[in-house]
Amino acid sequence: MNTLVQSLLRTEKEEISNLQRINAALLQMYKISVGGYLTVLPKMVDIFYSNLESKPSFVDVNMQCMFDSRTTNKEIWPLQSNRFGKLYFHQQGYGGVDLCLSDSAGYCLCATLKAAVINGEEIWSQRRIKDRILEIICEHECLLPDIPGKQQLIEKFNGPASPQVLVLREAPEQERGFVYNVPRSGIRRADKNSKAPLSSFIDLWNKKLMINNVQKIILYMEAHPDEKDVIKVLRERNFSYIPTGIRIRYGLGNKARIN
Repeated sequence: MNTLVQSLLRTEKEEISNLQRINAALLQMYKISVGGYLTVLPKMVDIFYSNLESKPSFVDVNMQCMFDSRTTNKEIWPLQSNRFGKLYFHQQGYGGVDLCLSDSAGYCLCATLKAAVINGEEIWSQRRIKDRILEIICEHECLLPDIPGKQQLIEKFNGPASPQVLVLREAPEQERGFVYNVPRSGIRRADKNSKAPLSSFIDLWNKKLMINNVQKIILYMEAHPDEKDVIKVLRERNFSYIPTGIRIRYGLGNKARIN
């Protein structure tokens, strides 16, 4: 992971592709582990990056550490920078938890957990992921999983004594599903990066993934250019009909059928 982060810092024109590579590594090669009692396997992550020192600067105004393209939030910047491998529990917005990947105070780099398997439980909600992580840690540390108990843990994990939690999986060379990239949802402010495909996920056909069937099929076909037969893909995925959007996009006439 350090190699991927350093490649990002050295680049001048390929930030998006480098950020996607970092996402892919998180999804396929790494896990989050706390004390041996909590294991989080990411399934979907949104990555955010702001570097005012790069030339040209790369700024994501949707990071909590940025007020705008030039002004930093001086309270949150230290929580999203120079904390490689540690967690940041959101201080603003809808609520969630980030894995920090910055190793310097000069830039911020974080991946928000949007979907994950936590101790065997699959969750597709960034807020629920945060709450479940806190609940498990509260139980381990004999704290009530109420607001005071959770806040005590948030202050610990956002503080200087926060533990390192990023761990290489036991068999990192074995890919765990194809990685797809789409624009992040729920972006608050528009800038040049707001529509960049910086949300990455595996398990495209999971019913909990909030993408409609037409979008899933298009994503699959675009990611697998050697697969020419869209009807075959529909059949393999047990579709009972051809969605209208797919008929239009791939020029399938009214006579085309799944079976």
